[in-house]
Amino acid sequence: MGISEERNQISESIAGRVAVIVGAAGGIGRATAARLAAAGCRLALVDLDGAALDGVVAELGLSEAALSCVADVTDRAQVDSIAAEVEKRFGGVDILVNAAGINTKQRTLADMSPAQWEQVIAVNLNGAFHCTQAFLAVMRKGGGGAVVNIASTAAELVSSGAGTHYCAAKRALLSLTESINMEQGQHGIRACAISPGEVDTPLMDQRPELPSEERRATMLRPGDIAEAVYYVVTRPARVVVSEVVMWPSAQISGIHVV
Repeated sequence: MGISEERNQISESIAGRVAVIVGAAGGIGRATAARLAAAGCRLALVDLDGAALDGVVAELGLSEAALSCVADVTDRAQVDSIAAEVEKRFGGVDILVNAAGINTKQRTLADMSPAQWEQVIAVNLNGAFHCTQAFLAVMRKGGGGAVVNIASTAAELVSSGAGTHYCAAKRALLSLTESINMEQGQHGIRACAISPGEVDTPLMDQRPELPSEERRATMLRPGDIAEAVYYVVTRPARVVVSEVVMWPSAQISGIHVV
């Protein structure tokens, strides 16, 4: 096999494929939308913030090329309605990126309220479950697809800085990803959890103690995560990348600790 043939075996074009990005108005979701749009994907963008979602569509110049869906991912009826709308518009789904995520100012067991715990679990874990389950049937009709869950290194490196509820949700998200691969692989569906360390997104503004500009400058950028998503979804169908762990060099070296 020649070099050019080998390259074609390694990576596949995703131009024309349908990608659903949940949490598309957030830092990572927005960057992922930009990356997949550049790759030629047809996009369905989902977020609770309709005004921010309109901003993403305008910023990327998608106009009528993308379907914008304002929805609360913790509400299963709304998620099911979106899945039906996406299938009607595009006829199928090839890629699902679950990037919706929130946190609260109060992050320790002693400080957070039961409502804050339930809110973070509802969005960060249950939201991914609802979206995945709702789109599974659509993916299976088309012969398979890729599910990418944006997890976190907080799934393994538990800290009060990340938050008890946040860490718990992200660890469960790893297990959900494994279950998708185990149960749905026979239907051509493969899943990956991308676990980044500190990422410079608006979510950082909710930390109990705001990180300094110097520290934020060392963090991963949303585009770094988007490139990882692109890598995962362009692997041939025979390849399952089950988890990608990404660290800022300053964090993994111990210069900055969460």
